[in-house]
Amino acid sequence: MSRIAFTTVTFRQLTRREIFDIAVENGITQIEWGADVHLRPQDTAALEEVTRFQRELGVGACSYGSYYRLGANDMGAWRAVTQTAEAIGAKTVRIWAGSRPSAETDETAFSALVAEAQTLAEIAAERGLTIAFEFHKGTYNDTGASSVKLLKSIDRSNVKTYWQPMSITEDEGNLQAVLPFLAGVHVFHWSKSGRRFSLKFGRHSWERFIRIIVRSGADVPFILEFVKGDSRRQFARDVKTLRELLGGVYGE
Repeated sequence: MSRIAFTTVTFRQLTRREIFDIAVENGITQIEWGADVHLRPQDTAALEEVTRFQRELGVGACSYGSYYRLGANDMGAWRAVTQTAEAIGAKTVRIWAGSRPSAETDETAFSALVAEAQTLAEIAAERGLTIAFEFHKGTYNDTGASSVKLLKSIDRSNVKTYWQPMSITEDEGNLQAVLPFLAGVHVFHWSKSGRRFSLKFGRHSWERFIRIIVRSGADVPFILEFVKGDSRRQFARDVKTLRELLGGVYGE
């Protein structure tokens, strides 16, 4: 599989054509399409444009970055999400595990999250899709332990999780915990205060993370996200750094 991808939310200000241009310029063949700006569910014109450029340029979709959030209980909206994901050839749909941190979620609310996710998983399975929770603060999927509890309780083979570093918890421990359920990794380098830096300054951390993933046997996309200054030039530098890191670990 092509290991390097990027998510379109990195460049919300750019057109869909410009997104494809960035992919081609940097030798990237997989994109995670964001459902907030570039490819909203049921936006027929946007979908036609994306699929046309996919065919013409040979750039596929590793995933569909939806903003469906557990608690919505809107199966009509969810079906529209899965239809769009299938249409662009994505195999994974990103969703959000509710709107509260795990520490603030009681067992009743947790059970409701699990039940809804199981229903979403059944609908996704009809189209051969995997669901992957964003690993993010402000949701139940905010620590390795809470992620594992959620995924084991849902107990569906097509429900997994993304992982990304977060300043509020221990990154390597979180990554180790979710490895059996890992569907993808969002790659960036930020300070604890949220200031963005060039990925090269996070080389040592990312080399450790990549080695942990490789040792586990997981074969997942590394999806670049949120570069310093929203800069295309910086993005190209970060692609180069990530390519070097992956080459060093995978021996390619």
